[in-house]
Amino acid sequence: MKHHHTEENLSQFNPGQPASVAQAGMHPEKARLARGFAKVVAGGRIVRLQHEKPFLERMVTGGAPGQPEPPTSGTHEQAVLESVASNLEAGIEMVGHQEVCLAKIGGRLSEIALSLNNARTPRCDEQERMSLQIRFESSRDEIRKLAQSTFDNTALFSKGPAKPITIAVPTHGEWEGISIDRANIEQPGLTTVDQGKLCGPASGYNLDPGSVKRAFDEWRSLCINNRMQWGLLMDRLHGANQSLSNVMNGVQWNVPKVPGNQALGPLRRPHRNN
Repeated sequence: MKHHHTEENLSQFNPGQPASVAQAGMHPEKARLARGFAKVVAGGRIVRLQHEKPFLERMVTGGAPGQPEPPTSGTHEQAVLESVASNLEAGIEMVGHQEVCLAKIGGRLSEIALSLNNARTPRCDEQERMSLQIRFESSRDEIRKLAQSTFDNTALFSKGPAKPITIAVPTHGEWEGISIDRANIEQPGLTTVDQGKLCGPASGYNLDPGSVKRAFDEWRSLCINNRMQWGLLMDRLHGANQSLSNVMNGVQWNVPKVPGNQALGPLRRPHRNN
């Protein structure tokens, strides 16, 4: 797993970082959404959105303006579908990395729950409680480390709302935007566990079973969303591969028209409210 700490994900995991001049005076929620860079999957890589490029190069192939299509492709249509499939595969791989990290976070939450239960038993003496506090801190620190995991120099998690990563997919003669969300771990239960403690003089909240249960519920929701994203991407990949197979067998397929306004916004997003 890659662990490159880019300027983007460092800003996401540092809530105290000053807002930019452009964010001054903005509503706090909008300012948070303005953090980071808009990213797309193009040419099989997760890259920043480059508005100066033509639509297909910006959103699909990832090539520089004026460069020919990849020589492996027999036709323009085939080249576009190959790029779409490659982009979807990259998105699936990112979601897979996110799933692995979520599974590890779940394991650490289980260790925290066990330590808390043991620390609350009447037979647990002060020395054992301090030992359990150390185990708790080790699990908490591992969750913090996992929360900074990246894939292709892109953060898998965010603290607060973050811009999704967009994949342009042709559907029914139009370009559609499929979004991959970074898992938002700034939620009440997870935040309480992160800032909590079992016992002793350490700073933080004294954790109780209710707080840990809430963190588990939030973690489970992130896992469900991750699996739904994986299913959506796999469904679109099967469709792209089928269209590619049809084109290679001589079936006519036309590349959808470029949206009139070539900014990111006009892409249809059936699973998002935009």
